[in-house]
Amino acid sequence: MTLILAFIATHMGFLWDQARFRIAGSEVTTYNGGDALLLVESDVVRLRFVRDRGQLLLDFQPATGGISEWFSVDLIRRLMLGQPESSGLLDEGYAAFIGQHLDAIEGRFRPERWAETHAELKALKVKRAKELFG
Repeated sequence: MTLILAFIATHMGFLWDQARFRIAGSEVTTYNGGDALLLVESDVVRLRFVRDRGQLLLDFQPATGGISEWFSVDLIRRLMLGQPESSGLLDEGYAAFIGQHLDAIEGRFRPERWAETHAELKALKVKRAKELFG
């Protein structure tokens, strides 16, 4: 959990500006050197920070509507910028992207846009799989 919290404090402090996001849940294990999960959400979008085997990952889903599917940060950036990413591991570049595009990202997760966004993200997931595995 320390790695997740340190990353957010160092690179994503903007999440707390004007109490926009709040911590919604967490889990910590001793497996693989201390895997962890931190849920952070606004009224619109939920972010799942994961430390898995020493790597940081970030996934998104709507905060409302009972959606169970998560979408990785590389798919979100591809949706917004239209270009494939070489990695899905959370790094400073992804943090900066989220900081610069947070309003637009939340806009895509609003209930009135979610059906369109969901369809596009699912199509990008299929496209990414074909690119990776043929």
